[in-house]
Amino acid sequence: MDFFYTIIEYTVRRLKLLLLRLKFLYRKILSTEKFVKFRCNICGKICRSPQDAVQNRELTSCYHCGSNRRFRSIAAALTTELFGRIITLCKLQSQKNICGIGMSDALIYGGILQKKFTYQNTFYHKTPRLDITSIDAGQHNSYDFIITSDVFEHIPPPVENAFANLYDLLKNRGVCIFSVPYHNSGKTQEHYPQLYDYQIIKEMGRFVLKNTTRTGEQQSFDKLRFHGGPGATLEMRFFSKADLHDNLKNAGFSDIRFHDNSIPEFGILIEKNALSLIISMRKKQA
Repeated sequence: MDFFYTIIEYTVRRLKLLLLRLKFLYRKILSTEKFVKFRCNICGKICRSPQDAVQNRELTSCYHCGSNRRFRSIAAALTTELFGRIITLCKLQSQKNICGIGMSDALIYGGILQKKFTYQNTFYHKTPRLDITSIDAGQHNSYDFIITSDVFEHIPPPVENAFANLYDLLKNRGVCIFSVPYHNSGKTQEHYPQLYDYQIIKEMGRFVLKNTTRTGEQQSFDKLRFHGGPGATLEMRFFSKADLHDNLKNAGFSDIRFHDNSIPEFGILIEKNALSLIISMRKKQA
């Protein structure tokens, strides 16, 4: 039965990508908008896609594998940190001596990483499970790389504990490829700073967060913001760039780099002052 559903999901995905390719072709014929040619550094295939789609962090712009700018930036940052240059993921040599994990990684690149490295994608809500707020000492110093993309905005406070655990999971000089949505100015906005004993329930057709603080105060919040649709993953905070950098530095990370350079040949177009860039950082040598 699982195999049957896998085949259906694969077929639906391929049809969606075919429709996207036809949509791009239609736009190219009938409009004057600018198209760009690039080689996807995940699947290795050539695309000709609208520039606005390629620049967009989340829009699918490779109609072969379904990657967007964020996924290609993750792949570029990872191979640069591991090997000193950008290497197309599908062309990587198998190196099972390199050990890594992902935190809810996209299958688009996670599937390739599993073939190339000793890599496991992990999740909070299902197996293989990783709760970054609570790890045991036996997991310390285990990984050459960790990828966590758009996860830490959903972690319950205090988020500092999760940053410290992320650091502890890495081997000496291990690399983390990281991203969250963030503003370029201001302070991080914690939506529920006193969160302690909470649940999300549905009242009168809408989701409501009920919280009991450590001191016993009862709190209720509506107008919740979910990523992935109502009832999915609740946004706990919106980072600022400066506070995020401080979080990483205070956790012990070094070589913190916000990847703000365009790499047009691989479909990575970064506008000036772009938000929510991919970040790489390393664990210090003990």
